[in-house]
Amino acid sequence: MSVRILSGALLELGEDRITSADQDTERARVVAEVYEDERDSLLEEHPWNFALNRVGLARLTTVPAFGFAHGFGLPADCLSVIAVEPDVPFKIEGGDLLADSEAVSVRYVRRISDATQMPPTFRAALATRIAARICKKITGSSAEKERLESLYRDRLRTAKGRDAQGGGTPDALRPNLFVNARR
Repeated sequence: MSVRILSGALLELGEDRITSADQDTERARVVAEVYEDERDSLLEEHPWNFALNRVGLARLTTVPAFGFAHGFGLPADCLSVIAVEPDVPFKIEGGDLLADSEAVSVRYVRRISDATQMPPTFRAALATRIAARICKKITGSSAEKERLESLYRDRLRTAKGRDAQGGGTPDALRPNLFVNARR
């Protein structure tokens, strides 16, 4: 848990920063209680370049009861699957990926626990999101909550813009194998 992000959320509310995630104060307990859910939700909502990972999945020994020929275990840190190779129909059920393919690789958004792996714009958006979430509990102010929600939207837009600039060649600009095969 990042004390820096937790303190950033409290500072947005006009509160003093904390020195430890398990500090014995009401505001520290409240901000720490929502941190992991808000972090994972924000990671899951967008295919952040810093959180993407690619991996070949291990095929499970048990066969799905019906609908698909094979099951594959998803990584423990998987928050959402972005793409599957080969490009085949699939379903995700109970933490497993079901498909008719003999082997499957995925591109997925992974849980990032170490805040130093998060870009500064993402950390700022996350701190503001947390501040907006706990605002009523800490300040009792609806107006302050609305201000923080607006600030969060602005910071989220900035973080997504920065993320889009650092991700390499967009998929649409990569050579299309189908088009090249027709030449």
